Amino acid sequence: MTVDKINIMKNFIVLNLCVLLIVSCSMDKNKAIEHNIKAKEFYINDDIKNASSEIEIAISLDSSNLDFQITKGKILTETDNYEQAIIILKGLLSRNFKVDTVNFNIGSCYFSYGNYFSTKQDDEDKAKEFYEKAATYYNYALNTNTQYFDAYVEKQKVLHNLDHNDEALIVLNTAITLFPDSILLICNRGVEKLYLGDLTGAMTDLNNSIQSNKLDSMDFASAYRFRGNLYLKKGNSDQAISDLTNALKLNPKDEFALVTRAECYKEKGLKDKACEDYRKAADLGFVSIYKTIKEYCN
Repeated sequence: MTVDKINIMKNFIVLNLCVLLIVSCSMDKNKAIEHNIKAKEFYINDDIKNASSEIEIAISLDSSNLDFQITKGKILTETDNYEQAIIILKGLLSRNFKVDTVNFNIGSCYFSYGNYFSTKQDDEDKAKEFYEKAATYYNYALNTNTQYFDAYVEKQKVLHNLDHNDEALIVLNTAITLFPDSILLICNRGVEKLYLGDLTGAMTDLNNSIQSNKLDSMDFASAYRFRGNLYLKKGNSDQAISDLTNALKLNPKDEFALVTRAECYKEKGLKDKACEDYRKAADLGFVSIYKTIKEYCN
């Protein structure tokens, strides 16, 4: 065989290897995307264990896809690994990747961190610190994208937790001008009206939201819970219990609904039922309620 033929053979082999490598890489990237989709599905269904497994497979197959890191950050937040999630997300921010989305997710991470300190650690100072950071990042997201619906919703929630109900109402009214058909915004406006003392306006917004049947199950549960709070404030504990029970059917892990229903039972003198709900809330991580259990139930 001549030298030219040998070189041709070598070039042919190298070319085929390159083609195989490209095809293999392309297949890995496609498989990685499939695993990321599965991770998101598990995440939405609150199956965090399988979501974690799927996203790690996706990243191992294609570490260059930064979207996978956003998914990982969300999953880490659900496992209370807030610091690690924030590091990953801020790394994406430093690379100027999907700035509005990443800022929003950092805000959501800090929001969850604040909830953790509020309910599981009973540390309101730390909770406030992280809620304020969450509000800052939601602002960053909205400064980048003024049409970011979820950022308006979450900013209102974090302002609510900071007891800045007047500011939360302003955020909602701004969002409603942009999204006038959103029942969720109307529902949340009713919540802020409740905490600002406008009981009539609050009842109108919450009733309209519940009767619309256009909320998803979790938001529907929230609407029932806050209307239950409103009925309790108006002195109608029976109707409050009914609404809170409906809320818990939709979201059995809502410790706030359990505590409020316990307060209703307590008001009616139903100590056993009240203590049962207090203990369920404590089992879900509502640490601050242990003092009430000790004083009232024991």
